Order: sequence, then C-alpha cells, then structure tokens
Amino acid sequence: MHFRLESASPIPMYLQIVEQVRHAIAAGALQAGEELPSMRALACQHLINPNTVARAYLELEHEGLLSKRRGAGTYVSDCAEALSGQHRLRTVSEMLQKALAAAKEFGLTDQQVRALWEKRLHTRREQSA
Repeated sequence: MHFRLESASPIPMYLQIVEQVRHAIAAGALQAGEELPSMRALACQHLINPNTVARAYLELEHEGLLSKRRGAGTYVSDCAEALSGQHRLRTVSEMLQKALAAAKEFGLTDQQVRALWEKRLHTRREQSA
C-alpha cells in the first residue's frame, strides 16, 4: 500500500494514516490477511517518527481492522471486511449530508434534490447494466 501523507495538512499524520487504511480496506484495495508496511519502513519512507505510525496502527488495531503477529508484522484482520462495510456506509452518509447542506445553501427544493438523485441513480443503473 502506498500512503500519501501531507505534512502541510492540518490533519495529524497518524490520522492521515488511519483514514487511508480505513478507506483502502473499505474500497477493497486491502484484503484480509494482507501485510501492511512495517512501522519503521513507513516512518523512514515519509520521514516521520515511528511512534506516529505506531499510534495509527494501534488505533486501527483497537478498531479491529488490523492485527499484529508477533515477529511477523501487521496485517489486515479477518473481520476487517465486515467493519469496512460500516465504514463505507458512514462515509457515504457523510458525503450525502454535505451534498444536502450544499443543496440547501443553493436554495434547491426537496423536489429538485429528489429529481437530481433519481437522475443519478438512473445513470448508475444504466452504467452497471
């Protein structure tokens, strides 16, 4: 897995790692049993403190997304798929909330929003077929 960490971001480095791992698991880019880069390798690659990576991995381990194998590394846990489903729903829900807030800010009516939604769903169904 390749991480894109931005030192200029207001988001702390460890949270950038956490979010990228969560997203990669939810998107299926990381599968159960797949090994993550070692803490030391990731820290060296991005010129950050190894404790930053350790903090991120520990948080993900507490969430049940990662598991450590003593002497063997850090891996995506077997139950990560179920947990990533929850992450997908939460992420899409947050995106929809932002879109609804923008629609309200722009003065769109519920009927206009519903029409836009139906149009997008129709387009999605056509592309899937």
